[in-house]
Amino acid sequence: MNPEKKFNKAKNLHLSGNYLEAQKIYIELLKNNKDNFLLNNLIGTTYLQTKNYDLAIQYINISIKNNPNFPDNYNNKGIALAEKKEFLDAIKNYDQAILIKDNYFDAYLNKAVALKNIKKFRESVDCFNLCLKINPKNSKIYNSLGNLFVLLKRYDEAMDAFNKAIILDKNYAEAYSNRGELHQTYFDNYDLAIKDYKKAITINNKLDFVYGKLVHAKMYLNNWENFDNHISDIKKGILNNDNIIAPFPLLALIDEPKLHKIVAEKFSNKIFNKSQSVIKKNIQVNGKIKIGYFSARLHDSPTLHLMLDVFKNHNKSKFEIYGFSHGGIDDHWTKKIKKYFDEFYDVTQLSTEEILTIGKKNKIQISINLTGHTLNARDEIFFNRISPIQINYLGYPGTLGSKVYDYIIADKIVLPKKFENNYSEKVLHLPDCYQPNQANREVSNKEFTKEYFDLPQNKFIFGCFNNSYKITPQIFNCWMEILKKTKNSVLWLLQSDNLGQKNLIKEAKTKGIDENRIIFAKRVSVEEHLKRVSFMDLFLDTFPYNAHTTASEALRLKVPVLTLEGDSFASRVASSLLYNVGLDELVVKDFNHYIKTAINLANNGGLNRLKRHLADDANTEKIFNSKKFTRNLEKIYESIVK
Repeated sequence: MNPEKKFNKAKNLHLSGNYLEAQKIYIELLKNNKDNFLLNNLIGTTYLQTKNYDLAIQYINISIKNNPNFPDNYNNKGIALAEKKEFLDAIKNYDQAILIKDNYFDAYLNKAVALKNIKKFRESVDCFNLCLKINPKNSKIYNSLGNLFVLLKRYDEAMDAFNKAIILDKNYAEAYSNRGELHQTYFDNYDLAIKDYKKAITINNKLDFVYGKLVHAKMYLNNWENFDNHISDIKKGILNNDNIIAPFPLLALIDEPKLHKIVAEKFSNKIFNKSQSVIKKNIQVNGKIKIGYFSARLHDSPTLHLMLDVFKNHNKSKFEIYGFSHGGIDDHWTKKIKKYFDEFYDVTQLSTEEILTIGKKNKIQISINLTGHTLNARDEIFFNRISPIQINYLGYPGTLGSKVYDYIIADKIVLPKKFENNYSEKVLHLPDCYQPNQANREVSNKEFTKEYFDLPQNKFIFGCFNNSYKITPQIFNCWMEILKKTKNSVLWLLQSDNLGQKNLIKEAKTKGIDENRIIFAKRVSVEEHLKRVSFMDLFLDTFPYNAHTTASEALRLKVPVLTLEGDSFASRVASSLLYNVGLDELVVKDFNHYIKTAINLANNGGLNRLKRHLADDANTEKIFNSKKFTRNLEKIYESIVK
């Protein structure tokens, strides 16, 4: 076959999506024509399309050398660099492509996305607007604009953009997925989110993480239809190396830390190119140790309520502490804690580069990620090594799956030695419970009655104020069995979506439980919330994602917590709290023991003894002595910089 026919064959294979076969022919043709810029470009393109970005760049560079005025080379090189998370270099290449070719739409669009990814939002918006002038009916622009508006917290504009993307392209799977996430996360409309996720999966069932988003949204509504099949599909997907679910939703579904690690590693590898340096830098301490706390929840949130006394109690003669808030909320709790920091920065709208500059200016030596794989995470700060030592702590109960984190702070109950191989980080153990707490919490001084909260008099109050997505069908079945065997009892749950409540009532009825025995607590201020917790007789924990902050709140209000301990970090937090207050008798290992223990406490007494135990401050000292906790935490910091 002559070279021209071979080339045409390769081009046809390439256009039909058979990249590897096309690549073989291109490489064969290149042997006799090494300086052919087009062949080098096409080979580079096939490597780009098969996600081998280093080889793509290698061949595109040769093509550029042979023809520096071919704009597609610079655009494709920019794409490869962006996939490697090297956005600044990617933008330089997009600019070169635009310089050569006026109104180069693809390069402008790629540049706009790259600018978004480095948090240069204003420039990104301008670039997207240029794209709209060039091609006003391109659905990709609106989808990308929607993602940008989400980051800017302009949620109505984001919704409008996703709607336009879908109007322009009825089969745009990514736009349905993004709109679904917007419905779920920012508008609390789980039903519409589920519909969008299902549509996205129908169009593209390999779209990253959407299946997990669908299941998670259903869990918020306590919609357990096909639950067992969902779990089976997720396990198969994980073992098949698919991006089927993100790390956080998995914690509430499966108690297998090995799978948690696999998913966290894949997630981290997707958002961060492993070829970049992740080596821990040397550290030299002259004077005070400089610590940066990074969080999306330095406002009214469980994270802040847990950490507040740590910030307050730090030994300022030994430590300088810096706060980095990237959640976009500055409320009265934020204002309250600012005085405890040497410097406090709201970095929500700052680029990664700008945040790294602040870290360098302040010579941060230890950075603590208090967000992990949860909403509004800024992983790229840590992937670019903002400090010599980087720690995963508190915000996400599990491994972050990346070697950029040198340590995870835990205790010997939440993370015993036998499970350490399921964590990417080296484990640092606090001597008592890993969870910080305030010594004192402000509790409402209002004189509430049971009637005020729609609770019956003279009945045993089982309660659980965990989020609805933590309630699995297995644990709910346990609760129904408990209610069956304790006739004079009710179950008090936190109010969720109306549809979710209806689903729980429906499930209860199928188990023969009167719907009036399920009572829902409305959302109230944190002070009133703490006050009403005391009306519970026994807190029934969820599994596999335990009560964390809600467990320590219950114990603070002298309410015993019954928990089922698993293997994962998320399923062992309540156990750690209970062991540290001397109530390990309330830690069980299986569902049957869980049911029997709850029934026995309701029917046969023993509850008063447990409450008296919690009423003795000496018994709860390990979890509520915040000054001692902070000293222990500081000892850990000191040990890792020596």
